[in-house]
Formats: sequence, structure tokens, C-alpha cells
Amino acid sequence: MRPLLAPPLTPQELRGKQIYFEGTSPGGAKIKAYIGKDRIALPGSAATCGSCHGSDGRGRPEAGRIPSDITWDHLMKPYGHSHPLDRNHPAFTEASLKRSILNGNDPAGNPLEASMPTYSMSLKDINDLIAYLKRLQEDFDPGLEEKSIRIRTLLPAGGRTAAIGQGMVEVMAAYFEEINSNGGIYSRKLKLIAAPYETAGPSALADATRLMDDENIFAVVGAVIAGADRDMAELAEDKKVPLIGPFSFFSADPNALNEFTFYLFSGLNEQVRALVDFAAVELKLDAPRIAVLGRGDAHQKELQTAITEQCEIHGWTSLTGYSFDTDSLDTAAAVRALKEQGVDCLFYLSFRGLKPLLEAAEAINWRPYIFLPGALVQKEILGLPVGFQKKIYLSYPTLPSDQTTAGMSQFQMLLKKHELSVKHLTSQISALVAAKILVEGLKRTGKDLSREKFMRSLEKLYEFQTGLTPLITYGPNRRIGARGSHIVTVDLENKNFTPIGKWIEIPDST
Repeated sequence: MRPLLAPPLTPQELRGKQIYFEGTSPGGAKIKAYIGKDRIALPGSAATCGSCHGSDGRGRPEAGRIPSDITWDHLMKPYGHSHPLDRNHPAFTEASLKRSILNGNDPAGNPLEASMPTYSMSLKDINDLIAYLKRLQEDFDPGLEEKSIRIRTLLPAGGRTAAIGQGMVEVMAAYFEEINSNGGIYSRKLKLIAAPYETAGPSALADATRLMDDENIFAVVGAVIAGADRDMAELAEDKKVPLIGPFSFFSADPNALNEFTFYLFSGLNEQVRALVDFAAVELKLDAPRIAVLGRGDAHQKELQTAITEQCEIHGWTSLTGYSFDTDSLDTAAAVRALKEQGVDCLFYLSFRGLKPLLEAAEAINWRPYIFLPGALVQKEILGLPVGFQKKIYLSYPTLPSDQTTAGMSQFQMLLKKHELSVKHLTSQISALVAAKILVEGLKRTGKDLSREKFMRSLEKLYEFQTGLTPLITYGPNRRIGARGSHIVTVDLENKNFTPIGKWIEIPDST
């Protein structure tokens, strides 16, 4: 059994761990592996110890081979070892294990199976490797204990998103309680630890870093990171902590490596791309003149780039960006200038200021198409001038139409059983789905759990039915589960929202 809190690896053991899993020397020396009867020479990185013997050293049958258990307790069994074909030998010693790795003979002098490579490496590297092998059986990923898996969620300590986070935590805690009451995941119970963090001021990132740096957390699920989207994802990447289903406006930075964050839905970037596709395919607009209005910040620049790239796919090249301050904008002058430029499509990327802008546009009889992500919509949108009927289109990554009867029934039963109230329904559903995906990934990984294997299991999730959202699919190069959007128009006459068209999928290659 693994100690619940094993001491951290020493520098020597850490060096040995690199050799075990990567087949490379931390000091830069060459490591070579010799394979098969002909002893074909390969770089050590092409035949690592971990690739056959596993992250726990116990080995798993694969392709007709049965790699040996190389945990230290097993190797040092005092009564020795028996292998197929009557190969027997006494227990290993540290010296005989080194000879076995370097020369390919067991302690009795018998040759090892041909499938077992031999290695050439420096004395320092072989000593480092042996040091790590002594610790291998207790070197589990953080957060894994004999009878539990420690899961963290992050929620704002204050501000308008604090209540959203609280409602999400309650739903996830209730769902994990149900899982635990049925035996947990392979006899391990899920422990959810809610951690509030500051969201404003210079201490915000440091506070979040401290929470993500917890050495005894296996993964983070359903964290509220809106407003610190990219910083949190970067932290997850840096700390190598799986971040599952964060509540976020922006998905992964398109210019950065993202391996550890698994988003449920499209962010604003993918949503504006879906709006461009809708305008081209459903509205059949022909080379429109497009203006992008926003605050001129980094977010607008990124979204404007996404719009531009998606427009180019359809052969549209007339696009101009404008920045403005909603408190000082001369709306009359702005709409006159846009009309004179022949703008007939407007992407609006701000929370405020749309109503006075469109009222000024209505006054001069200028009615362009208006596109904006649903996350930026305010209540005032139902009070826009009726002249813009069938002219305003919004994108949403999920709608109530995605919810099945069974999915909603399960959700409502969970709320009722645990006496939970509906607090921000959409975010609570998002939290439950994140928890479901975490559990599904754990189940698919099996008893031999590690972060690496868990993420590879999630990568194989294909059209996973949550009952509450669009189908979720991940892959080696895909970290957005439902990569696309629904399109909704605003019925200004009847004061409601009307979904139109089909779900618009954004290909992974964009």
C-alpha cells in the first residue's frame, strides 16, 4: 500500500524519474537501448522503461507481451522469482539489477527475454534510475490516496460571480455524494474541495497560483475562471493539473499550447466564427461590408482576428475594426459614418451601448445586420427598435433544446434530493456536466489511475451524451467538447428569443 503522504522525491530520484519515463539523461549524456536478438540500437527515448512497465512499475499485458513487475518490493522478494520456460533466479540486489539493465542477465546469469531491451548509460544515470525504482511504487500522482481521489474547484471569493460559483459547488458536491454512495470510482471516494480565490487586484493571480499549486490535488473541475480565463488555463498547463469544464468566456489561447484544460463549450472566439458561417450559409450574404465595434482591448483584437479569418474562408475581405468608449460615444456621428461607408454587417463586442447606437441608426433609416455572442447580451436587447426585426442574431454554445427529458429529470431529482435551489441554472448545469465528464474519464481510465492516463481517456471521449448539453467530443488536438454554436434571433415584436437554423460546428482546423 502507498503511504497516504509519501515524502517528495529527492533530486536524485527526480533525475531517475526522467530516465524512467523519458529515456533521456538529465545531465545530457547519451542513453541507448538495444532491442531484439540483433540488439538494434535506438535512442533511449524510443524504448523507455515506463512504456512497458507502466507508471506504477507493475507492467500490463500488451501485444502478447507480459512485462515484469519491477516494483522494488517485488524485485527484492527473498524467495526469488520464477518465470516461464523454467527460468528461475534469486532475489535481485541493487548490484544485480544494474547488471540486468545494462547486460540483459538475471541474478542467476540467465538471459532476459528478447523483448526486454538492454541499455547503455553513465554510472551516474544508472544510479539515479535505481534510486527512482526504489520509490516507483509509491510515486503516485498528487491527490490519489488509497481510498480517495482529491478534486478541487475554484470559486471567486466575492463579486458578481461568487453566487454563481456557490451554486456550482453545491451541485457538484451533491453529484459526487451520489457517486460515493454507490461505491465511488473503483472503491475510491471523490473528495471535492472548494477553494475561494480573490478575483481583483494584484493578489488575484498569486492567490489562484497558490490554489493550483496544491501538491495533493488530482484535478480541478467546474472552476469559475471567467475574467481570468487565460491566466487560469496557463496555470493548469504550468502546474500540469487537469482542468475539467471551467466556467469561462474564452477558450484556449489559439497561439498557445493547451493540453491540460478541457472546455465544455465554445468560447467567444468560436462563437463569432459561427456567426460568420451563419451569415454566409443561412443569410446568404454576398461580400458584405463588415464593421467590428468594441472597447479596443486585447479581447476585441483577438475576436476581430477570428472574424477576419472566418470571413476569408468565405471570400469576404471588407472588414474594419472600431474601438469606442460607451460613456463618451457620439452615437449619431458614429452611425452616420458607418452608413456612409456602406457597412451592412455589425459585430458588436461590448456589454453596453447597443440600444442607443441602434436607436440612432433607426433615426437615419440605417439597419445593418447585428451579430453578437450571447454572453454579451443585456436585458435591454428586447427593447431595441422594432425596425431591426430579423436583423439581430446571437450565438449560444448551448440552449434548453439540448436538454433531454431524462437529463433534466436526473438534474431535478438531484436538486430535490439534496434540497438545493436553482441558482443560475445555466452555470449549475455546466457544473454538473463537468462533474459527469470527470467521472466518465475516471471510469474509463480504470484502477491504474494517473493524470496522464486520465487525460488520454478523455481524449477518446466521442459524442458523449450528457443529457443536458450538445454532445461532447475530445481528441488529441481537441480540447473543446462542443465546438460550435446555436444561432438565435431576437423577436422584437413579441419580446422573446427564437432559435433558428441548425447547430453550426466549427471544424478543429480553424
